[in-house]
Amino acid sequence: MQRIGLVAIAMFFYAHSAAATSWGLISFAATPQNAPKVLAAADTLMNSPTGKQFPGRLHLQVHTADGANPATHSFVPIYKSAAERETFVQKLQADPAWNVFWKSMTDLSQPVSQVLNRTLKSWGTITDTDRVWLSHAFAVSDPAAFVAALGTLMASETGKKFPGQVHLSDIVAGGLSPVTHVISVGYESEAEMEAWLAVRDASADWTAYIDASRKAAEYLGSSMARDLKTWGPASLKDLAVP
Repeated sequence: MQRIGLVAIAMFFYAHSAAATSWGLISFAATPQNAPKVLAAADTLMNSPTGKQFPGRLHLQVHTADGANPATHSFVPIYKSAAERETFVQKLQADPAWNVFWKSMTDLSQPVSQVLNRTLKSWGTITDTDRVWLSHAFAVSDPAAFVAALGTLMASETGKKFPGQVHLSDIVAGGLSPVTHVISVGYESEAEMEAWLAVRDASADWTAYIDASRKAAEYLGSSMARDLKTWGPASLKDLAVP
């Protein structure tokens, strides 16, 4: 993982501002044989004396459908504020457990990408039991209209039936990419997702949303991931943006 360097260290425990939840997507490729070892390495880090002081929420996810993306897994660290991050990172960088984790990742995986995102608004029933995540990427030309379109959908009669959670984020730093915003949708299971999509797609509210969204943004595609394990004391509800 030499190419990640100090940038990944900063991104792994990063928050964009004191006023907004921020989260990273640190993607890497690991063989099926090494994937359990990566989880074990993360477990060791998060159960170290400093790791136990982590104030946010960390997800380790396996990619289940993401097209040509060579990544197989991602770490998704979430923080409430920059001040929270700063205090923890200072402790983490002084702990030998971080160097042990770093060496394990170098031996077990290859880096793919690193993206920083800032949550703008959240909707739905926000719980920690959701394990399946569908991410939709957009190139937004009219941010205000884009947010309004999603808000209207979620406030509609169809939106009120939605069983999961939705988080709208913009990209803080993601390299040379057309993606400006991401809608992350969480479900308890793929079965729950499938049942909801049938309801959503048959509704006039969804048709109206698609029309409004297309006027404000270009849809760039979706990907799906599943949580393998999470760490940290913060709940997703704690980290949501009303």
